[in-house]
Amino acid sequence: MGSCASVTCGVHSRRLNPSFIRRALPARNTGQTVSRLLSIPDIRLAFRRTPQMNKPHEPASATNAALLRAQAFMTPSPVPSISTELLVSADGELNRELHHFLFDPPSNPELLKGKKIAICCTNGVEEVEITGAMKWLTEHGATVHVVAPRIGEFHPTLGLRFPPLTKTHVLAIRLMENAGWLEINCYMDEAKVADYDACIFPGGCWNPDALRADKHAQKFVQDMLASGKPTCAICHGQWVMVSAGILKGKKATAVWNIHPDLANAGATVLDEPCVVDGNLITARFPYDLPRMVDALVKQLVK
Repeated sequence: MGSCASVTCGVHSRRLNPSFIRRALPARNTGQTVSRLLSIPDIRLAFRRTPQMNKPHEPASATNAALLRAQAFMTPSPVPSISTELLVSADGELNRELHHFLFDPPSNPELLKGKKIAICCTNGVEEVEITGAMKWLTEHGATVHVVAPRIGEFHPTLGLRFPPLTKTHVLAIRLMENAGWLEINCYMDEAKVADYDACIFPGGCWNPDALRADKHAQKFVQDMLASGKPTCAICHGQWVMVSAGILKGKKATAVWNIHPDLANAGATVLDEPCVVDGNLITARFPYDLPRMVDALVKQLVK
């Protein structure tokens, strides 16, 4: 992969898998919106189907029988998910706003020319929050990097299994449903504040819950805020800021579930779509993505 400075974005040869295309786009105009959402210059999108995992350790027959009995209590069903199609096509004011944000032609394709933005995340990042930001920013001229921590080795006793793809990609999700894989442009331990003009920490519960424990992610967000550059988070992404200890005395917002976490970290919590406190920019959930990006752009283009 090389150093972060040497990585450039380009369209990956693999597109989003068909299941995402069917779910993510309004049924009334699927073909057109597929090309508008997915054929994005200067993005390394590498959505793939989840690979087959290695065969798990086979327990002893008695243990195996016990596991089967336990599993019998569970009823197979689709997992809870966020329908991107409904987000952008439902008849609501916020839905229409998000649709315009995602699909309107760029007003100025060179607005952010020369700007480089880090989207910091790991496995479990919320799909619409990362791909929506990537699409809008790149269409307006910015270079966007997916910056993620390295996945380490885990002792077999923990039972954790990670497919080989996690060494080079992060898994995006729709609430609890796997969406696909995004290629990593830069590892978190190689990311330098001097290389970026702004950063975004998207949500998805699993993503920031893991990322907040990464010392390199904590240091990066601390240094970004101290540098005066736009430092953004949306939904649960503020968890990383909580663990980094940068919210004390700041005004901020987040998804409602973690408002107490922000308050406990010393922030003044506001239930507003987007809260700007200096170069700290926070937003609540996917519908607020347009406002967060707008606040970021206003600080980049002065």
